[in-house]
Amino acid sequence: MTLKLGIIGCGGMGLRHMHGISELMKYSEIMKLEAVCDLHESAANFVASKAEEITGKRPTVFTSLEKMLQESDIDVLDIVTDTRTHHKFAIEAMKSGVHVMTEKPMGVTLKACRQMMDSRKKNNVKLAVAENYRKDPMNRLVKELIDNGAIGTPQMLLDISVSGGGHLMHATGWRAKKVMAGSLILEQGVHTSDLILYFLGDAESIYATTGIMQKERIVGKRPPGIEQFYGHRVEDQFEGQSKVIIDAEDTAFSVIKFQSGAIGQMTMTSGANGYGFGNQTIHGTEGTLKLPGSRNGNSPIISRDNLSDSITGDDLLDLVPEWQLDDITSLYFDGSRRISSYDYPFEAVDRKLIAIELHDLAEAIINNSTPEVDEIVGVKALSLAYGALESGDTGQIVNLKDIESGKVNQYQSEIDSELKI
Repeated sequence: MTLKLGIIGCGGMGLRHMHGISELMKYSEIMKLEAVCDLHESAANFVASKAEEITGKRPTVFTSLEKMLQESDIDVLDIVTDTRTHHKFAIEAMKSGVHVMTEKPMGVTLKACRQMMDSRKKNNVKLAVAENYRKDPMNRLVKELIDNGAIGTPQMLLDISVSGGGHLMHATGWRAKKVMAGSLILEQGVHTSDLILYFLGDAESIYATTGIMQKERIVGKRPPGIEQFYGHRVEDQFEGQSKVIIDAEDTAFSVIKFQSGAIGQMTMTSGANGYGFGNQTIHGTEGTLKLPGSRNGNSPIISRDNLSDSITGDDLLDLVPEWQLDDITSLYFDGSRRISSYDYPFEAVDRKLIAIELHDLAEAIINNSTPEVDEIVGVKALSLAYGALESGDTGQIVNLKDIESGKVNQYQSEIDSELKI
């Protein structure tokens, strides 16, 4: 059985998802690209032409989701539009019996996510969230090392990302706007949140201080590595402007309490001028695990007090003798089952991880099983990210279940009101 995929949103991420489905089509017949859709026809045609170059078949181009749902016979909709539209497009597709994968964050607010969850249940379809970091083989290895006690019982996590430079990320206007979920705490923070929960389990509460450290941002040229994905994109927020004022938080200092009893620090900022750095470590009763980062192929590193040398590379595999990559991940990494590092350029890793996400959803549809990152997992990650913003807004410790349920939503209420959610 071959499922037919439609992509809505043909900007930078839409192009990257096209490369992802094209990568999948090299290895499997479980899914193929059928159609692309974007409000800007030029962007849709660009992505369609690139798809034709790679796969030999040009997907049908649409400029409205309504027409794509009426005139194509897609089985799955891949949503890669700006976050404020995720819930609208997902619900419209699910009402038509179409399964959905939406880019992270799952929705613009938790209220939007709850509407998506209700629609999924009502229409009996699958809903998945594109969280690609956890799909990285090195993060799979990290998870196995933790679960097998390689550092004992996890007690603390430190995730710190400090950067600056004054530029608007990827020169994309929606990243400046609170109402578009453009905050760094959501856009990048939901990646971090998902990995933190993947590694350490559910969080109980969070306390944070947040702010905007650098309100004026430069809309400059993108680095070549980014330009190859975003150069065709139509900017419809700040076209022609060299500087913008952001109203979405660029900084959060957070303390997390996990249900396991572990504690964590999640600190991120894009408003620090001069010196930048990052640290991602998990500290247990028997050692520290330095996380490798995502999409770079680096090996994790374990340090222990009773060892002069760190444990890394293939030596890590001795600590998890039964571990191997799942069938889907192995397929896209040359059939390898046990690896402690890999060497691919970013573009290759990026499309492989997207292919894995799509393949996982396809199998869930065919086998009537649950996607790994379903709506429940997606909501938990977004709740942790929004937990930081809600706590920063109220000055109070917030319970994550209250974020999920909507009991705490002071920060989000402005977005819900403006978007009429």
